[in-house]
Amino acid sequence: MSDTVFENNVVLENSVPPVEELNFAPLASTYARTLIIESSIFFTILAIIPAVINWFVADGWLLTQWWFYVLWLLLALSPFIWAPMVAKSRGFSMREKDIHYRSGLIWKKTVSLPYNRIQHVEIESGPLERIFKLTTLKFFTAGGAMSDMKIPALEFERSSKLRAFVMEKAGVSEAEAKDAN
Repeated sequence: MSDTVFENNVVLENSVPPVEELNFAPLASTYARTLIIESSIFFTILAIIPAVINWFVADGWLLTQWWFYVLWLLLALSPFIWAPMVAKSRGFSMREKDIHYRSGLIWKKTVSLPYNRIQHVEIESGPLERIFKLTTLKFFTAGGAMSDMKIPALEFERSSKLRAFVMEKAGVSEAEAKDAN
């Protein structure tokens, strides 16, 4: 049997720093624009589908209704209102032993991930992100195929630096990281 002494000292609640004291760094300034474009594309497709169906099935009745155009206009313009607020509400913070990601307008959420649990960090960039020169940083821990945390809207150089920093803190070498890919 081992002579290792296990200690598990009590931590008083008033000595734990509140999450509100974390200094969250903002995401890229172009993030709101990408959200607006993504949503506009989605809402346009959402409006075109029933119009096309209506054109062929009901002889264009829907296209003669004023409320259809008002509804489409409201949907198309709504991203200009909520996207900047969403972009502002998201951010990340790094401390000595963990990284945090904050999101949410109505339902606020903060995900915290200790570096020693991270096994793999991935940089991803979709077509629209590439246009705006943005990436998403994805963090993986043991036991799952999906990422445990994602930080969107980071410039490539920034995400590369963060990835290298997190991998160093997690104790994963570049060779191990390349083998994981």
